[in-house]
Amino acid sequence: MKIKLLLVAFLGFSITLSAQTKKATNSLLWEISGNGLKKPSYLFGTHHLIGAKFADTMKVLQEKFKSTDAVVGEIVMDSTTQTKMAPFLVMKNNTLDSLLTKSEYKEVEAYFKSKQPGFELKQLNNFKPAMIAIMMMLFESPDMLKDIGEGMDDSFQKYAKKNGKSLYGLETAEYQGALLFDSDLQKQKKALLKSIREVDKSKQKMEELKTYYITQDIDKLTELFKNQDEESKEFMTELLKNRNKRWLDQLPALMQKQSLFIVVGAGHLVGTEGLIKGLQLKGYILKPVATN
Repeated sequence: MKIKLLLVAFLGFSITLSAQTKKATNSLLWEISGNGLKKPSYLFGTHHLIGAKFADTMKVLQEKFKSTDAVVGEIVMDSTTQTKMAPFLVMKNNTLDSLLTKSEYKEVEAYFKSKQPGFELKQLNNFKPAMIAIMMMLFESPDMLKDIGEGMDDSFQKYAKKNGKSLYGLETAEYQGALLFDSDLQKQKKALLKSIREVDKSKQKMEELKTYYITQDIDKLTELFKNQDEESKEFMTELLKNRNKRWLDQLPALMQKQSLFIVVGAGHLVGTEGLIKGLQLKGYILKPVATN
């Protein structure tokens, strides 16, 4: 299975593609103006595993996208991305059967065997627990890759390359690899075991994410990303809050040079520490745009 798909699976499941006319106040597309910008830029929130067809059905979204000069993504995705991220997936001086107790190892293996008889956990012995958690997500939703095809984030970047638009990444693939997989192994282990023991709860949360994203319900998405348990707060702070701060330091200079179409995960848009609020605090005018 492609590493890229496994990586983005960490951030969410695929959803049934659906195109509906949305109220402007419930939009994942926001126009950025003011602060002396000659042309508006646009901010669009994605779900990393939704196929490009979801965005293709949004007429206004496509018009705004094509009107901009440059595309900005979390990272620039190219043929080297998988190679750059691969080293972060494996343990260098440890193995899964050493990290887990015998009973924990049996518990993890039993979970996978319940999904696929004959599965041997030793095949994944060098992978980090966070990577095993991704495998678990795939086993929980075997149909998740069916409708993805080309992801939205990748689609926007490919269009930019083909049509002479500038393309920028807000961070490197190596940074994302470290963010997702370089946390303390004991914490990763604890999170993996919790995900197995509370699998129904995790699935319900992902289903809610699907629904709120499809309906572009900003308020519900805000609440979903806000309500984190204590164990995940530290990771979510780095995943969203701290990265948003770094991105907000970069975006003003880029927007002064060119009109941008900024494509990042929808979780980065919402909340008091999201990009929408952050850009407003910097003096920009942000206006929701109906996507159809």
